[in-house]
Amino acid sequence: MAASRVFQSLDGPLGLCVTVSEQGTTTTISLVGELDLAQQPAMHKATSDVLQCSPECVLLDLSCLDFIDSAGIHAVIELYRRSEEQHTRLVIVPGTTQVQRSFELVGLIEILPFLSDEVDARAVRSRRAIAGAAIADGCLPPTPARLAAGSFRSRRP
Repeated sequence: MAASRVFQSLDGPLGLCVTVSEQGTTTTISLVGELDLAQQPAMHKATSDVLQCSPECVLLDLSCLDFIDSAGIHAVIELYRRSEEQHTRLVIVPGTTQVQRSFELVGLIEILPFLSDEVDARAVRSRRAIAGAAIADGCLPPTPARLAAGSFRSRRP
């Protein structure tokens, strides 16, 4: 049975939900929302906690990320560097076209261990299931409308 922890930062206008789940020797870090300077502490805490447990493999899922800026890219590079240092395999599920374009512009598409475009249908369904679980669990970034309506739940460890 998979263990799951949720770290969340509400500092940005749209926020970020970081879900960490463990399945066997693989730990998955799923990001929903925006990864920018304001959200970098949540990402840093999640990656530090994950790497401290020394998993064999870390899967970073960017498929539900709406936006990433240079601070977010730096956080991904830091995860890559630290994974390499402790001999932990890192696999990155590509983000949206906009997110991937950011990695392409800085020349990281060929350097970082992104899954190829030939990812089979099972992996795509799995990514959708992760996103669906985050939505069902109330782990959605706070939009101004959700905040005004009071429908956003803040959950911190």
